[in-house]
Amino acid sequence: MNRKPPEVISFRNAPNLQYCLAVLMLSFCLAAGGDAFILQEPIGVGMIASLFDQTDEKTILAQMQPFADVIGKRLGVRGEFVVVRDVEHAAQLFDERRIQVIVLHGPEYGWLKQLDKEIRPLLLATASVPKLQAVLLVNQKSEAKTPEDLKDKTLVLASRLPQHLRLYLERRFPQPVDKIFRILEVKTAEDALEAVIEDKADLTLVSNIQAEVYRQQRPGRFKRLRELEISPDFPLPVVAYKPQKGLEDLVENFRKALLTAKETPEGRQTLVLWRIEGFQDAPADYEEQAARIAKTYPFKASAR
Repeated sequence: MNRKPPEVISFRNAPNLQYCLAVLMLSFCLAAGGDAFILQEPIGVGMIASLFDQTDEKTILAQMQPFADVIGKRLGVRGEFVVVRDVEHAAQLFDERRIQVIVLHGPEYGWLKQLDKEIRPLLLATASVPKLQAVLLVNQKSEAKTPEDLKDKTLVLASRLPQHLRLYLERRFPQPVDKIFRILEVKTAEDALEAVIEDKADLTLVSNIQAEVYRQQRPGRFKRLRELEISPDFPLPVVAYKPQKGLEDLVENFRKALLTAKETPEGRQTLVLWRIEGFQDAPADYEEQAARIAKTYPFKASAR
């Protein structure tokens, strides 16, 4: 059976949002050491397709173009960035040595680990919480005890849901959520919370981070909400790698570059743009977290 070759891009002609994060990560390598820090070998960076929202393409490309230009001028090597369809595709590309590292969500790391036991976490994006959760909230006045009590009622959702919220919705209910609830779409998580407070919707789903930010900013209004259900813990997104002979130094340099990104103006600017604080080493129990969520939400192969 003929396989479609992976989609590959060089630094200078990124046509899609998937590649912008790859440009971001390599811009960190430059920011970490300026002209003195130049990778002497190419590094293959896999970007799992579920990371990105295609509606952001033009905006993100415009914002990242200066970093892409800097990389194109300063790097004297060929870098390949591969769009990875799913974890099966990732395992194949690691076996073929087409990629050395990959960026993916926590559950996807757990699924990939089931396919390839040699995969390791390299770094995590720094976050204000150690784990992610999906949180269903209702109005404090609601008498509902479970989401099923609100069948045929209105579920309000932000237009862009993080991957762990999408996964929770997909696996929590026996049918697509639009078959169970009336769906009201709003722009942001804050808008969704406000809709429940104002009785424009019966329940909403947000992340624990979004709920906590709203609670800190509007503690009085948050008291008008009640948690109906909380998901299992989801591990944070991860930069993962597979040890490959002869590439150890390359991967370690890449890791050091990401860890020191915030020490330069260019790196700090990029971190602010992408709304993350930096990178950190994975906690000792990250493998356990990922294995647990992969068992709770088993991998489903995508249709080819």
